[in-house]
Amino acid sequence: MASQFTCTKNHEFNQKFDWNGSEEYLDAMKGYYADSNGKRNELNFEELVKSRKSIEQINQECPLTSNPSYWKNSCIDSLEGVFEIIPKKVYQVRGKSIDMANFTVIRGQTGWIVIDCMSSIPSCKRAFGLIKTTVEDIPVSSIIITHSHFDHFGGYAAVGNEETPLYLPSNFMDAFIDENVLAAPIMGRRADYMWGLGYRKALMMEKLKMEGKLPQQTNSTIPQQPTTSFPKSKNTCVIKEDCTLAVDGIVMDFILTPNTEAPSNMMIYIPQYHILEAADNMMHAQHNLGTLRGAKVRSGKTWSECIDNVIIKYGKDVQYHLGGHGWHMEGNEKINHFWKLKRDVYKFIHDQTLRYANLGYTPNEIAELIQLPKSLANEQCCRDLYGALSHNIKSQYQLYIGWYDGNPAHLNELPPKEQAVKYIKAFGGEENTLKIGKEAFDNGEYRWAATVLNHLVFANPSNEEGRELLAKTYDQLSYTQECLAWKYIYATGAFELRRKQNKQPSPSVIPPATLPLTAISDLFCVSVNPQLIEGVDSSIQLRAVDTNECVTLIISNGVLHTRTLPSDFTASVIGPKALILASFAKAMPLDTLISSGKLKVENIEVVEKVIGAIDLSKKYYTLIEPNN
Repeated sequence: MASQFTCTKNHEFNQKFDWNGSEEYLDAMKGYYADSNGKRNELNFEELVKSRKSIEQINQECPLTSNPSYWKNSCIDSLEGVFEIIPKKVYQVRGKSIDMANFTVIRGQTGWIVIDCMSSIPSCKRAFGLIKTTVEDIPVSSIIITHSHFDHFGGYAAVGNEETPLYLPSNFMDAFIDENVLAAPIMGRRADYMWGLGYRKALMMEKLKMEGKLPQQTNSTIPQQPTTSFPKSKNTCVIKEDCTLAVDGIVMDFILTPNTEAPSNMMIYIPQYHILEAADNMMHAQHNLGTLRGAKVRSGKTWSECIDNVIIKYGKDVQYHLGGHGWHMEGNEKINHFWKLKRDVYKFIHDQTLRYANLGYTPNEIAELIQLPKSLANEQCCRDLYGALSHNIKSQYQLYIGWYDGNPAHLNELPPKEQAVKYIKAFGGEENTLKIGKEAFDNGEYRWAATVLNHLVFANPSNEEGRELLAKTYDQLSYTQECLAWKYIYATGAFELRRKQNKQPSPSVIPPATLPLTAISDLFCVSVNPQLIEGVDSSIQLRAVDTNECVTLIISNGVLHTRTLPSDFTASVIGPKALILASFAKAMPLDTLISSGKLKVENIEVVEKVIGAIDLSKKYYTLIEPNN
């Protein structure tokens, strides 16, 4: 339930917020061709608009537990299904119940050219099924992946295989390994918070339970099919520089934009259709210069320059704008206005962060000082709907200056639990700390309440009264957030403070066995306990006979290195890639694999020593209390 302070804050926001802007709402309906079940839309545009809620109705229905801007945005993009951009030529499948990302197809000479494959195989299969049943049932002729984020390639296996012509931006593999392999566990855990994955699933299950529709649990031993995949083809074209290519008869300009929304990234311009496919570089919201799930920081300056280059080269010609999320846009003037807003907002954040940093302000101070100019702040595409000005400012500080704010007291702070114990003692004990937190909560000082009560939970995670009050604090903070990520982070924090059961580790985005052998080897490197290989100076060749891949693991000074060039070795493991992985993951006993002839191992003592030091098991760990 929203407190009076929360209701007042949302009401005050509502008084200042421009509800009259309906242009985005109308844009999101354009081209509506069929619903998410494949039923063709028989209404003309005016009839479709009349069949939907008006902006005034959406405003009136905004609950007290939602920020008005967040609420409006969630309603704007609610139409789902197939959208026709250019009749018989260009289509998109959009809808949050289908996938978080869009599925775009262009009619080539021999089949559909797919641009991005959504986040999962089932989602992508469903989307392509809609295209085949509502537009034209022809095969996929080529696939283009715009960037290295899994929600744009995870469904590859639904539409492509090792023979499909595949186009990838430069350094795709390196960027993929960094995010989806080396840092996958922590990014996945933080993604639970950023997108509210566990929290929203629990709400859905509770709703089904109340309706008596809970799916029955089974003890089936049938292995589950992978739901995600990695884009891999013998016919892969890596785009290493800006170039023009004919893809299944359609001429396309490939525009490399590395280190913008993703480290490996590109946009595509199609001259004959006057279309820019912008990937995720220009969304209908402020994006993340530093994402809260965790990733390498993105430069607002670099991002802005890439958009400006597109304005210079294609601004006079463009008529259609497509992206990896949200609705498409039509009209040269409208698109140019949109592009300039996106260019300016990222450059503004970059430049003003450095201006204040050079005046001696710290990241937390700068985030409280900077406000967007009204000409940007009043535009939906610049608002804090996905990224947020506050954490984007902090990311630009980090990009140039690092994590340290220059205050000696922050140079070598105590770890959270140890610090919390001392704070509780300074506050006069747990009971008094709870009193301080309760007073802050009752006064609507939720940021301060969160600080105090977080110390209490870290000092004593078993303090149930403290946990519940902190959860209630996060509830109130979530109700006022315009930013979707902030809303879900607070809501998930509250959910996990209250949850006692079903604590499961986050699933792997990509099944490890589908990874290249170099990626698997790099995974071993960041999963090794150095104390268990201390004194080992050796090398192990890993040779996957089924995929014709070979790497050498170098072991030196408690460190593993992946060497891809031909190298001498003192031990070896030879066999199918999946079984090599299974042996190192301890999923199958090494001696059994050797005795059955499935793996050939040379110098087993060294191999067993290294396997014993590697831990690939999935673990659940907490973020709202000490991690033990």
